[in-house]
Amino acid sequence: MQITKLSKQGKYKVQIELDEEYAFFLYTKEIRRLGLEEGDELSEQLIDEIYRLILYPRAKEKALSLLQYRNRTRQELSRKLQQNGYPQEITEQVMAFLEEYHLIDDEAYVRSFIELNSRKKSRLKMQHDLALKGISQEQFLRIWEEQEENLEEESLRGQIEKRIRSKGAIDKENYQSFYAYFARKGYSSAMICRLLKEYQTEEQDF
Repeated sequence: MQITKLSKQGKYKVQIELDEEYAFFLYTKEIRRLGLEEGDELSEQLIDEIYRLILYPRAKEKALSLLQYRNRTRQELSRKLQQNGYPQEITEQVMAFLEEYHLIDDEAYVRSFIELNSRKKSRLKMQHDLALKGISQEQFLRIWEEQEENLEEESLRGQIEKRIRSKGAIDKENYQSFYAYFARKGYSSAMICRLLKEYQTEEQDF
């Protein structure tokens, strides 16, 4: 393949076109070390070495650096690497490495996102926000349904603890009052009974 254009990008980066198509970027010191010039023919072996020994390690380091600041979905990270000039092939190799070592995990990301945002965002808002990060509607709804009962239980626990602080411990006399209060809020009967019994046991040692 022939180097048809070398375009300096900023102070140190050089964009390289092979056969009139963007291929990758290198730094000026790497261009000098490899002795690359416009019009040069690059062998498949040299291109492979550039990918393997320069671009892949650099892209992996960039991805790990981005993950130090916050977790990201696969699409977010992949898009970021491509915006930084890394070829699709390199990006996919880095994604495979990160997934192998569980450094990116879209399912875990969605679960964490729901846990952190369920009390301040609607389901539709969370679904929309995650769609922008590359999470499909099907994946979101599946995880949402799995987490929904846990979220409902967490919410009920918080409200029981709050009511205990204002009304006192649960005992035999006020049990029905507690039950009716939470039933009016739409919680399932089985969940209310289970948690009230748990808190009654904790408070009263029955």
